[in-house]
Amino acid sequence: MVLERVALYDRMPFLISTNDPWVDSNFRPLGTRSAAGQSLGTACTRTADGTKGVCRDLKDCLAGNGTSEAAGFVQLCPATDLSRVVVCCRTRPEVIAKQKCRNWQLQRIRSGSRCTITVPLVRGGSEALVGQFPHIVSLLEQHPIHGLRHVCGGTLIAPNWVLTAAHCLQNTELIVRLGAHDLREPEEGISPVVEVVNYIPHPEYRPPRSYNDIALLKLRYKAPVRPRIQPACLPYDRRRIGAGQKLIVAGWGKTGPGEPSSFVLQRAEVRSISRLECARHPHHNNAQSVQIFPGGITDSHICVDEKDQGACQGDSGGPLVREPGDACVQEVVGVVSRGVGGCVASTIPALYTRVSYYLDWIVDTVWKDEL
Repeated sequence: MVLERVALYDRMPFLISTNDPWVDSNFRPLGTRSAAGQSLGTACTRTADGTKGVCRDLKDCLAGNGTSEAAGFVQLCPATDLSRVVVCCRTRPEVIAKQKCRNWQLQRIRSGSRCTITVPLVRGGSEALVGQFPHIVSLLEQHPIHGLRHVCGGTLIAPNWVLTAAHCLQNTELIVRLGAHDLREPEEGISPVVEVVNYIPHPEYRPPRSYNDIALLKLRYKAPVRPRIQPACLPYDRRRIGAGQKLIVAGWGKTGPGEPSSFVLQRAEVRSISRLECARHPHHNNAQSVQIFPGGITDSHICVDEKDQGACQGDSGGPLVREPGDACVQEVVGVVSRGVGGCVASTIPALYTRVSYYLDWIVDTVWKDEL
């Protein structure tokens, strides 16, 4: 009888009650996990990824912009029985990201900032306006001779969280500089330097392969919101970047072949190309590229035409942004990942990590306590 009862539960994995006397106390059906919590409306912790939630009826959860899945598991609360399914429900990542974006917009207004006036970009790149990209940060490392040295870019997405590329974390003693324009100017009180206390590359980043080239950095303290220090919005609508869309990349990378990294923040206008066109390019099908991208160009990438201007060494990890329109706060849609060596003009499409592809991972890491 016990074996028959277990087989029945195997066929109904969402209707498991951990308090059922027929089932051994150590039994857990495939695809489900129990969550800490007691009854409807109580707080719970989803054991698969540590995110917080509230015990809710499954139907109510899904109907109210909630999600019950965490890392491939449905989290059951002990109130579950054969008549109802009670899950550890959490607000959907895109809803949390949208609310945060609205918060950043309000903070920008309260800080006295005005939306940056968009000006035409010089082809080949040009100096950014002071405060034009208040979300961009410089990742610095300690050099034995030259002191602090810029190595990568990043994007402030919350007061104490920075989004960057996973390949920038070769050094795990990085310091983040916020609100900078000219890296030669210390600008004390305007452009603070903050220590990184937690380095979180994407769990599926496996170099030398370049898939999942994205990472999060937790700062020691929250950045002060000022006109030149503002978090960027995440692409909460998960809208795809269509071919031919104008985007902007910014950073302190090299400005040309044989040139050193720029001390002054630069910007460049680029345009996206279709993933199909990108994948067909001979460069992305040679022996070296096949080793780096054995599965080809995937939906986790944004392909960009940089034959006239674009990112270079030192810009890695920095933001690819979409013009804010009337929203005031810019939206980071990509992370500088891989381009052409030597900073030469080339028809080879550059590859950026698509942020919306990793929205769930970002939100569940940065705001895991949001219900």
